[in-house]
Amino acid sequence: MDDNAIRNIVITVVGALLIFFGICGNSLVAIAIWKKNYLRSTANYLLLNVALADITSLTFLPLVLVSIYGKFQQGITADLLCKFLISVHIPLTANFAAVFTLVVLSVEKYHAIVKPMKSGFRLREDTVKYAIIVVWTSAIAMTLPMYIFGKYARYKTKLFCDYDATEDAMSPYLYVLAAIVIFIPFIVISFCYFQIVRELYFKNKVAPQNVTTAAEDNIAKRKLVKLSLSITLALLVCFFPLALSMCLRAYNKEKLKSKYIQDFGSLLYVLKVVLNPFLYAFQSTNFRQAFKEMLKSKLCPCCK
Repeated sequence: MDDNAIRNIVITVVGALLIFFGICGNSLVAIAIWKKNYLRSTANYLLLNVALADITSLTFLPLVLVSIYGKFQQGITADLLCKFLISVHIPLTANFAAVFTLVVLSVEKYHAIVKPMKSGFRLREDTVKYAIIVVWTSAIAMTLPMYIFGKYARYKTKLFCDYDATEDAMSPYLYVLAAIVIFIPFIVISFCYFQIVRELYFKNKVAPQNVTTAAEDNIAKRKLVKLSLSITLALLVCFFPLALSMCLRAYNKEKLKSKYIQDFGSLLYVLKVVLNPFLYAFQSTNFRQAFKEMLKSKLCPCCK
């Protein structure tokens, strides 16, 4: 067995385990927010959307292996498979939705903590659904060219999912995609959390009349900010390298040169999705309580 075969086996096994735990963990998060009234808040609905995006991505991600190891006859059927099923298009759409959701979450926390008097800019439980619709619409719009131009093509001796567009047409799109999905979100999120941390930890405040209530409120805000920030940092560290490598590979027709880089980026991304539920559990008392109640009811139905 050669090194390439061993590498493929290791990546497949590790990836399968991470995908399994990622789907289970994020499903637990989604069910917890859906079932527990004390978890129903604007911020948690946004986190629910991130969890659902991660589940969607992980569900379709294994199908990419079909395009790697499977062989198809070039034609309409193979093109449709590449557009919608055996490519990274749906996982990318879901991930872009997760990125945009975290941008919305950071802006929401910014207005709640730094600009609390401007309530008109805040999301409410009855309006957060519109923000989520905009998030998914934007994610679909950003990946729409991939669905339109995706095809099953031959390059030299290799058959794989590619795009029916010239490099001159794809390059501007990839640059715009990188700017909107990677760099602009990074700038917006960094600005919002910098201002939030500055407001909570470094800014001098007038002493409130009810010191105890103010202190408890401040602690709750800090916990929520830590949770949101940790999820965002996990996304930055684990997803953006994959997005960048995919843009570079799409731009470079020598598809196999950076395969190790993309494999590493793919595993990093799946690791991020697996980490999210643990971040919820370790940094949120309410999520820990919900997980305990749900697991207890499943493992011991009589222990309620």
